[in-house]
Amino acid sequence: MEGKKGIVVIAGATGRAGSCIVDEALKKGYQVRALLVKPFDPPQPPGLQKEGVELHYGDMASVESLAQVMDGAQFVISAIGSKKPFSKKENDKIDNMGNQNLAKAAKAQSLQRLVVISSTGVGNSKDAVPFIYRLLMGPILKAKGKSEEFIRTLGVDYTIIRPGGYAGEELSGKTVFGEGGHFSGRVTREQIAAVCVDALSNPAMKNRTFEAVDESTVKEEKRSHIVTVQ
Repeated sequence: MEGKKGIVVIAGATGRAGSCIVDEALKKGYQVRALLVKPFDPPQPPGLQKEGVELHYGDMASVESLAQVMDGAQFVISAIGSKKPFSKKENDKIDNMGNQNLAKAAKAQSLQRLVVISSTGVGNSKDAVPFIYRLLMGPILKAKGKSEEFIRTLGVDYTIIRPGGYAGEELSGKTVFGEGGHFSGRVTREQIAAVCVDALSNPAMKNRTFEAVDESTVKEEKRSHIVTVQ
C-alpha cells in the first residue's frame, strides 16, 4: 500500500546512513522502496524486513534499470558511497556515475525531488576541511563533485546535502545549515536522515546545496554563516 506521502526510492538503504533514512521516511508517512544492488546486498537484508518497505534490485550502471525501480515513485534519496575510498575507479563508478544515473532515471520518471548525500569538502566547501583530509580523500571528493555539478545542470528538482563528519556519540541534536562552504562540523546519521526526508517536501530546500552539521560543533566565529531553512 502506498504511504500517505507517496513512495520514496532509497539508494544505499542497507548502509548505516541509509538504514536511518528508511526509518525516518517510514516515521514521516512515506512508503519506502529500497534499491538493492548485486552482489553487495542479499535478497532479504537485515533491518529492512518491515512493513512499508519494498525491496527492488537495480543496476547502478543502467539508467533504464534504475528508472524501472522508480516507476510509480515520487521521490528518490541517494545515500550511496564507495566502499573503497582510495580507489579512483570505484569512486567514479559509485559516487559520480552512480549518482548521475540515479538523477537521469529520476528525470526520466518525472520524480518530484532527488536528494543526494554528498560530503563537506566537495566543491566550494573544500576549504572548510583540513588539507590532510582533502589530500587523503581527494578521489572520492572529486567524484562527488562531478556528480554534484551534473545534477545541478540536469533539470531535475534536487537537494544536495553535504554532511559534516559523522559522529558516533550523541550531539545536541540541533541541525544547522551552511550554504557556500563556509564551515564544517560533525553530525549524526540520524540528523542527516531527518534532513534528507525533510528535503523531499520542503520548498525552501529545492535546487540548493547545503552543509549540514550539529550546532554544537560549529566554531563561534563561523556561526554568522548559518542559514535558515524553512
